[in-house]
Amino acid sequence: MDKVMLIPSAILGLLLVFLYLWRCLKTGTEFNHAVMINSVFQASGIVCGVFLIAGVFFPEAKAMISGIDIYIFVSGLAVFAVSAQGFHRDAIQPTKERESSNEQVPVEESN
Repeated sequence: MDKVMLIPSAILGLLLVFLYLWRCLKTGTEFNHAVMINSVFQASGIVCGVFLIAGVFFPEAKAMISGIDIYIFVSGLAVFAVSAQGFHRDAIQPTKERESSNEQVPVEESN
């Protein structure tokens, strides 16, 4: 990752960690180091996502996003998953055959 993305990612990561620390102190919640590390990774994803979006509109931003192939892969995977899930929900589920019920309908007795 280039310094163009590393520095904003580190700054945003620190801000998110301080926000988490402040919320922990305010609520009396124990500080979790795994959340701290995950926050820094999330910050990196946010910054790279902004560059990916900006790269569509600004050639300068597109030139700066070399070396982030993992984020391009994850973005493609996310688009694939959301699209497949949407198609399944909109086109497959409504047209599913209803399963036959094992319940027996009582027959009226004739006297």
